[in-house]
Amino acid sequence: MKQSFIVSYLTFYLKATVLLEGDFIKVSNPNTILKLIPLGSRNKTIPVDQVVSVDDSFRLDFKSFVWGIIFAIVGFTMMKDSLVVGLLVALYGALTVLSSFQTYLTLSFTSGDSYTVNAVVFEKENLLSCKATIEALIQRRYNNTNNSANTDRIIEALNKK
Repeated sequence: MKQSFIVSYLTFYLKATVLLEGDFIKVSNPNTILKLIPLGSRNKTIPVDQVVSVDDSFRLDFKSFVWGIIFAIVGFTMMKDSLVVGLLVALYGALTVLSSFQTYLTLSFTSGDSYTVNAVVFEKENLLSCKATIEALIQRRYNNTNNSANTDRIIEALNKK
């Protein structure tokens, strides 16, 4: 299973991805400057048996929110002098404000570390679907390693003889 998520409306073509291959989770998160200029990506491969929990949350990136409000106001005031430039600056500000509302998927590991994948708030359903799939993998791992249940079955089989 591979799922992609938009991380910013300004760079809608850059997507965070979560790829589940066998017993590994491969995660890629793009890096940007000012949510506009691409600057590589952050990649991680995680064995499923190292994942303890998967959490989702919603946050407001306050710096981006304020930055977007400032640019939107500047853009609207610039429209008197130059409609096109003012409109572009206001559009940048509005898209930055929308992109500041983020949904996060956090993978916590047995080592105590964690890794976070972020996406715009309108990608929440996809992120929750990805969370459910990873939780199912973790549950399957726990079911496969449940020694007491397997031991009980062996004892029960021996007692029947």
